[in-house]
Amino acid sequence: MNFYIPPIMRIAFSIFLFLCSYLYAQQDTITMDIAVSTDKTLPIGVIHFEMDHGDWSKLEEKPHKTLARDFNLSGRFSAVELEQYNLLTLSRMQAKHYVSGRLSMSGGQARLECRLYATSSRDLVANFTYTSSVDQIRASLHRCTDKVIHQLWGAQGFASTQMAWVSKIDGNKQVVIGDYDGFRKRQLTKHNSVNFMPAWSVDNTKIYFASLRNGKSQIFERNLITNSEKLLFPQIDQAFSPSVNPKDGTLLFSIIGQNGTDIWQGDPQTGKASRLIFSKDIEVSPSWSPQGTAFLFSSDKGGQPQIYMALRDGSDVQRISFVGKYNESAVWSPDGERIAYCSMDGGKLNIYTSAIDGSDVRKLTFEGNNEKPTWSPDGMSMAFSSDRTGTYQIYIMRRDGSGVTRITNAGENTSPAWSNLNKGAP
Repeated sequence: MNFYIPPIMRIAFSIFLFLCSYLYAQQDTITMDIAVSTDKTLPIGVIHFEMDHGDWSKLEEKPHKTLARDFNLSGRFSAVELEQYNLLTLSRMQAKHYVSGRLSMSGGQARLECRLYATSSRDLVANFTYTSSVDQIRASLHRCTDKVIHQLWGAQGFASTQMAWVSKIDGNKQVVIGDYDGFRKRQLTKHNSVNFMPAWSVDNTKIYFASLRNGKSQIFERNLITNSEKLLFPQIDQAFSPSVNPKDGTLLFSIIGQNGTDIWQGDPQTGKASRLIFSKDIEVSPSWSPQGTAFLFSSDKGGQPQIYMALRDGSDVQRISFVGKYNESAVWSPDGERIAYCSMDGGKLNIYTSAIDGSDVRKLTFEGNNEKPTWSPDGMSMAFSSDRTGTYQIYIMRRDGSGVTRITNAGENTSPAWSNLNKGAP
């Protein structure tokens, strides 16, 4: 019988085998699932935008499509798409507000007008105007979404954030980034090797990732402003799975040694690193708490992988997963109240959430293998990778598991990592 081994454990064991044998080997249309949401979402109308006779051939899609997707993915709204204003339909769908607007071209620049209206009175609630090049219209629409969320919810939306993930390109696993919804993708790494496990710096200007380019797993830093890369902690062999402290930017990561796989902490600025967990077990998938005072990790110290929590210095280790025999890849929600993780269920990996103490376990996915959850910065949604359609792709769902939307298409795409909120943006 063949058993499925999750990627994080495959990586740990494969790197360990490399140490022993010195062999190098590579490991190896957007769709939406309509599900019932247990979270309360606000219906909002999205009316087709007026568009002048400018050249819009470079647009990936019509403006209303981008806005509707943003609203649906936000975890706060359910979009009601209409060609034109219809009070009866909007009222029947209980949409108290709707968004419409106009896109025009003048002097080679695109002018986007987004207007938020009250449905019943058709009073203008807010008007947002952006001027940009055509290739930045999508970014302007994302900003419009965030403005509407701030207007109606008083919260900062994540439509202007980005996603990093691993994409198989020409047979090699490369780190790529794009808009949070998978559009405007660009390749970061181009080395003919395995590049994996991306993580964002606190200020979103750097990507940390692991790579086998030097014949062993090492952690690199990619500066998104200068497009430069540098090796971190060159004194350490077999390091992988970086996690960034949201307060001070220090890294947690795993190192495979002679007696097991341990959790270390390192400062990317000074290059200093120290071991936090001392054992002969396999400990992987470290993940900081929102306040940077504790972290989660997976360990097989009980015989099978389970989720544990420790304080920042590695002390006071406590097991927090008790349902299921195989649990890994835990990540803390931004509000610190829940964790999301992967659990083996009937021979398949599925994503669950639970309270910090391991209670209130909720299953979110039900098709294929579902791995590597990453929370949206506001905790309303999460991204993950799944092979439910045959190849691994990236999906986003609401925090209750509803509204599953595929955001990648070609090739194989895994290991999503959501960027942080942009400071100062509404």
